[in-house]
Amino acid sequence: MTERATAASLRLVLISMTLANAMILVDQTAVPLILPSVMNTFHIGSALAQWVLNASLLPLAGLLVLGGRLGDLLGRRRIFLLGAALFGGASAVAGLAPEFWILLLARVLQGCGGALMLPATVAIISSEYPPADRGRALGAMGGTAAIAGALGPTIGGTLTSLLSWRAVLLINLPLLLLVVWFTLRAVPADKKTNGKVHVDLTGALLLCVTLVGVVFGLSQTAVWPVGSPGVWLPVVVGAGAGVLFVLRERRAHNPLMSFALLGRHRNYLGATVSQGLAGMAEMGLGLIFPLLLILNLKMDPVLAGLALIPTTLPMVLLAPLTGRWYDRSGGRAPMTWGFLILALSGVLLAVAVPMQSYLWLLPGLLAYGSGLAIVLSVNDPVSVDSVPEADEGQASGVSATAEQGGGALGIAVLYAVFHQTFLARLFPDMDAAPGPDLDMETVGRLKDIMIGEEQTGLRESDFGDYVQSYLIPAREASTVGYAVTFLVVSGLALVGAAAAWWLVRRPPVPAAPDAGPAPA
Repeated sequence: MTERATAASLRLVLISMTLANAMILVDQTAVPLILPSVMNTFHIGSALAQWVLNASLLPLAGLLVLGGRLGDLLGRRRIFLLGAALFGGASAVAGLAPEFWILLLARVLQGCGGALMLPATVAIISSEYPPADRGRALGAMGGTAAIAGALGPTIGGTLTSLLSWRAVLLINLPLLLLVVWFTLRAVPADKKTNGKVHVDLTGALLLCVTLVGVVFGLSQTAVWPVGSPGVWLPVVVGAGAGVLFVLRERRAHNPLMSFALLGRHRNYLGATVSQGLAGMAEMGLGLIFPLLLILNLKMDPVLAGLALIPTTLPMVLLAPLTGRWYDRSGGRAPMTWGFLILALSGVLLAVAVPMQSYLWLLPGLLAYGSGLAIVLSVNDPVSVDSVPEADEGQASGVSATAEQGGGALGIAVLYAVFHQTFLARLFPDMDAAPGPDLDMETVGRLKDIMIGEEQTGLRESDFGDYVQSYLIPAREASTVGYAVTFLVVSGLALVGAAAAWWLVRRPPVPAAPDAGPAPA
């Protein structure tokens, strides 16, 4: 910043940006717990209900880089407030939606609003805080937002059970009023823009098509076989759009995403890779954990949300400590150790799943929260401290795109791994099970009951004697699916640890102003 703010205004800046960051993240992690109620309200199936989550996540991921670039060009506070207004209005429409299509449209607009807000939070903190305190402030914001995101399932389950699923969306409105008020009071107004501003809308469209195509195709593995055109065709379209996006950005005069910037700054590249992998684990397991707790451990949604609190406790303790760790030694060590702990958590969870006991899962949940807390707390300062101040908005947008895009990809990939592993184990076990083969009518009845059980918790008495004999092979098949999914997360975390160790270095310390030339 050009004029350093007072301590009081800095606190307001940190509070408002942290609250905005946390609110957007909670909006994603609380939604899986409201889906059964949404299905009941609008009389839809689970495959369609998943788009309540993806309808927001995909535009959020696809437009984050554009949001960051708009902040650089038009003013970060201005774009942040515009995004807040859009996010708030869309939250109100979503919470009051009388039809499912209106809910989906509002969720898309929520994602667009979040894409304008999220990059600005990091860029505003970076510009307002002096370099000596920047790492601690960014770590506090990232860690607190991660804590809030981890509490999302608890918030979603509790509000849905006590009030309604609509309350999960409408609660954004009073929070946004606080965010806007604090921002207007504490964040300095943007300077007037001079001259014509060029924004790469074609690049933004190509990036959106890339993410939507790949994620949509992978998500269809829950409906169609892997070799079906409904699966591979969207993936091919998305991959083709991704190639065109890279070619365009390399040749553009004012690119949406500067690949040259990624190439010049290893820390920025390392943080971007780290953010993507952490997002895959965070959002992907955010969908898997409730299924495990509700359907296998027979918890109701509120209890399942409370059971995930141990993933947040390490974040409370480790987020501020990680910021200090970064200020002392840079990002390489905390990022690498964070991913190694995350890899360990996947192994612990895979070993614990067959025990069908929450106490066996607890060490893995604590390790998962610890590793994720360290990585998420240090990603933003590693990224932003690596690039010139004029590019901080773009850098934060790319970093947030990596996390949210990784999150959308993680949901699709990890659920596809779970689903395909589950089916590969289930069919042979069903054939070997005693009793007559399941007919299509019984399969349909079983599916309808399972959808209802996602809202209330699994009760075997709901299935009847005829279907109960098939619950044991179904539970065993799901156990294998969860274990394989957790081990895939371990593999992703090991890739993250290797990338952090190879790419990330301590940022260079600026030379003293009066330093003379080194002696010959």
